[in-house]
Parts: sequence; C-alpha cells; structure tokens
Amino acid sequence: MPRTLILSDLHLGMPEVPCGRPQRTPQSLAPLLDEADRLILNGDSADIHHNHRREPAVRMLEEFLALASRARICVTQVNGNHDDDPTHVDHIDLFDGAVFVTHGHAFGDSMLPWTPAHKVIGETMRIARARNPKTIEGFLRAAGEAAMAQWNDPAVHNEPTALISIGLNPWRVARVLTWWRAYPRAAAAFVDRFRPEAKLLVCGHSHRAGSWMVRNPRTGGVRHILNTGGFTFPSSPRAVVIDDSPTTLSIELRAILHRGGRYKLAPRASESCWRIQRPASATR
Repeated sequence: MPRTLILSDLHLGMPEVPCGRPQRTPQSLAPLLDEADRLILNGDSADIHHNHRREPAVRMLEEFLALASRARICVTQVNGNHDDDPTHVDHIDLFDGAVFVTHGHAFGDSMLPWTPAHKVIGETMRIARARNPKTIEGFLRAAGEAAMAQWNDPAVHNEPTALISIGLNPWRVARVLTWWRAYPRAAAAFVDRFRPEAKLLVCGHSHRAGSWMVRNPRTGGVRHILNTGGFTFPSSPRAVVIDDSPTTLSIELRAILHRGGRYKLAPRASESCWRIQRPASATR
C-alpha cells in the first residue's frame, strides 16, 4: 500500500544544543526513507537563508534529496520561513482535499512573535497582505515576503541560539507558551477560511508536536490539527504517516526515535490517528 511520510522543521545546518540527540545529517536521517514511497518536507528543511549556515545547509539538503532519489522516493518540498524558494510549493491538498498540508508560518499576524524580528515580520506581513489577493495564495506569498524581510535584517544573523536567547531573556518563555496555546486555534481558523472542505491539517513551524481537535464556535464544526514538531530545541520530532489502501485512508502521528545515532520511525502511533473508509464507488 502506498505510504506518504510528512516531516517538517529538520533545520539542516542549524547547530543542535546538547540534548542527547544524534546530529542531523543525511546519514542519520536516512532510516526514515525506508518508511516511505512519497516524502513531503513541510518547510524549514534547511536554514538556507541564514548567512552563517547556508553552505552546510544546502549541502546536507542536497545529499538527503540524493538519498531519496536513489531510493526512488518522490519528494515534494513545501516552503517554510527558513527555506522559502519559488521552486517549492506553499501548500498541498491531498486525497481530494480531505488533508491540507502547509508549513504554518502564515497562520498569525507575526510568525515569530517572541523573537526580536517580530516587528519587521509583522509589518511586512501586514503590508504584503494588503497588496496581495485575499486568497490562500496571496496569504502564503505574504508570509514568504515577511520571512525574507526577517532574513534581510543583518541583526538576525548574529542572534544566539534559541536556548541561549531564552536563557538571556526568560520573559520570552511566557511569550512562547502563549503562542503555543493560541497556535492550534489560529491554524484551525486559517483552514476554516481557506480550506473549509478539509478534514485534517498537517503543519509544523511552532516546534510543538501534537494533535488537537479544535471546534469552530460559529459553525460547531471540528477541525483536526496535526503538528509534526521539529528536530531542534525544544521539540521532539514527529512524522505524519499516511497509508492509502483501496478501502481505507489511515493517518497517524508517529514519534521519531533516536537510536544508535540515527532517526527511526516509531512502530506505533504516538498520538491519535484518523481513518476514513472509502465509499464503494471510490474503491480502487
């Protein structure tokens, strides 16, 4: 049965803080490729816009894509705020629109409200949204412009790592926690506005893995949000695994384990899963 694997926030090229995880390299990530027929990299795969990390980030991403190509795995790259690229897509609709996939940096008015760059990001987002069409494509392109405004600010490239930054500014912890609490609702509101037919959203960006059922107070409808977290501080990575059989579509959020210096997919779902029976007329 065809299997789709969705990962996000690999942040290749970003140094990892000491936390017992294996270094993120094409070789350490390679076991994940054994689990997929199709791979969707849902944004922030590599820190290609960071001046000090661009060269190793590009090299490692190219090596990882080469491994996937040799394994005959179809790869789709989705734009994130660290790797916005006109050759990538901004979103994907899967299985006749039942599943919507996007990175998640377009959901709010400022994609990183706890960072020093949030003011320039928010102002650029506001101006770009006013100029672009009020469509999903317009909102996602506005997010891309805001991301590039962040990276065009020279001060961004001299900021310390997230752990050091939070240690120097403990008040940021409160901002991160507030943002985390609001993020699933913002994600659901985005889908309600632009993809109301979707049953499930797969996103990343916030580095907080999890599964949420968010109810729309106006319509009473429920939106299922899956977030794959990230491979860097402070998250533990997850993968969305989609098995597509002739009769059933199965979607699971799986933990990604660290074993022997390599990343491997957990054998069972770590969070709630979602299944849909195909109608008889749609079976293959």
